[in-house]
Amino acid sequence: MVEPNPPSPVPERREAACVLRDGTRLRTILLIPHGPGPWPALLTRHPYDVTRDEHEGMLDAGRLVAAGYLVALQDVRGRHGSEGVFRPSTQETADGADAVAWLAALPECTGSVGMWGASYASETQFSALLGDAPALRSIAAALSPAMSAFDGFRFRGGVPEIGSTLAWTHHAIAPDLIARTASPDERDAEQARRQVTERALATGDAYRAGALHTDSGAEAIVRWGLDRLRDPFGAESHRAGKIIGRVGAIDVPVLLIGGWFDVFLGSTLEIHRRLLRRAEETGGPVPRLLVGPWSHDNLSGRIAGVDFGPSASAAHRGDGGDLTERHLRWFDATLRGGTQDTPPVRVFLMGADRWIEPPRFPPPHARTLDLHLGAGGSLTPDPSPHPGERRLTSDPANPVPTCGGAVLLFAPYGPGPADQRAIESRPDVLSWRSAPLAGPLTAMGAIHAAIHLTTTGTDADLVVRLCDEHPDGRSTLVADGVRRASARFTDPVTGEGERRPVVPGEELELTVDLWSTAHVFRSGHRIRVDLAPSSSPRWDIGVNAHEPDGVPAPAEHTIRYGTGAPSRLVLTTLPDVPH
Repeated sequence: MVEPNPPSPVPERREAACVLRDGTRLRTILLIPHGPGPWPALLTRHPYDVTRDEHEGMLDAGRLVAAGYLVALQDVRGRHGSEGVFRPSTQETADGADAVAWLAALPECTGSVGMWGASYASETQFSALLGDAPALRSIAAALSPAMSAFDGFRFRGGVPEIGSTLAWTHHAIAPDLIARTASPDERDAEQARRQVTERALATGDAYRAGALHTDSGAEAIVRWGLDRLRDPFGAESHRAGKIIGRVGAIDVPVLLIGGWFDVFLGSTLEIHRRLLRRAEETGGPVPRLLVGPWSHDNLSGRIAGVDFGPSASAAHRGDGGDLTERHLRWFDATLRGGTQDTPPVRVFLMGADRWIEPPRFPPPHARTLDLHLGAGGSLTPDPSPHPGERRLTSDPANPVPTCGGAVLLFAPYGPGPADQRAIESRPDVLSWRSAPLAGPLTAMGAIHAAIHLTTTGTDADLVVRLCDEHPDGRSTLVADGVRRASARFTDPVTGEGERRPVVPGEELELTVDLWSTAHVFRSGHRIRVDLAPSSSPRWDIGVNAHEPDGVPAPAEHTIRYGTGAPSRLVLTTLPDVPH
């Protein structure tokens, strides 16, 4: 007998107000399965208008509901449909804990909550845990800045991330903040200031040398972002929303999702390393890691003119399912007690263009390979028996432009494995390259460079890029990093340590962290290393003076190599291409 009124496949949609401890009401969209319930809940919280997540979010919300989850989409305080004043990161610890408790107490919820989301929506997950949310049993944090403020969020290698700060505050946050300004006069004034920023971005004045220490006349949220870049490394503002020093409080299963060309790759991998070490020491839940050939806002597997194949897309439904299916299997295991079949590590191996699942990252049999800078622009496993040097001029008035990489910027500065040939032709970019490879070489794991340098200034920035030079001459970016010489004694993750000026003419060894990769350099290709004094607008242009408000002036950098100055690139490699 056919039921006269079969259940509708469309979930019930309800807008609810989550009331926080101070009475602030947050707009929350509830997508409720049909059937008897209650259900475990999945929550995402961010400042980007959660109505978008109903149909075009990172995950398919309809499939989450169809799988038997109560789905909650929430605008954070002071954004879009929620009340209050938006205070980035600082508000999310208490608010996140309140939101989880409110959701868990709904009659439609079993009392068990998981969270998912990328970028700010990953930070809100860790914040809720740190705010004491016992109903939060599992998280899936993607493209996450939550580790610290110093490793690709506000700073990298001691250099302010001015480009991504401008991009986020001006493009992602300012429009809604201005639109909800109560006073018409102040709203018009803020809109006028936003146009000032728009023009400054178009002309480059917003990120020219010294711009960080001048009054830009920008809108309030942009000024807030630039103020954070001016704050001392030890400022309390840099700890808001970050788990550095508090990893021990993360006591639930964590799935981490990253991209080889994501601005927060370093943070994502560092969270994984620290959580894995804690799990091994305490017997706690082992974190899972998934990394694709993705950028911060492109999970298609096609980026900067490179197509990594159909399986590289987060939407690819073969080989274990798309990103939504992988989340469902994760939450089924961690919230419902299902079989845990999420591999400890799943990474996309670029160059071979396929996924692999080693037992850990990097694999246990990985080894380091030193490639030494040598005479004639050579890059070899053995150091040159003779000393040598090459010079470049760092001119703050003519910085090296950003071209690809793990960036989150504004047009035309896109992310990914961009061809570097135009950049490498500049006189202020020095290159070293290996001989054509007789067989494939697999780089999988951490990369850093140790470069011996002297300069005529009292400070210096050094950008290091690892590239894959193809037989046809293309030089595609694999990974890069930066270090400010005055921050050579500061920890690149915690920001702790003394900053010191450089003594002109005194040789120093700069260690530059290029984060990590999983990439096969194919037979006939060359490994290439480029050194440059800047990458703008990605990173603040150094003025070659230790004083932060010093007058920009050219300086000459001398790169030394060979005997007594073993400048080198250090790769983590595998003896063969994994199957």
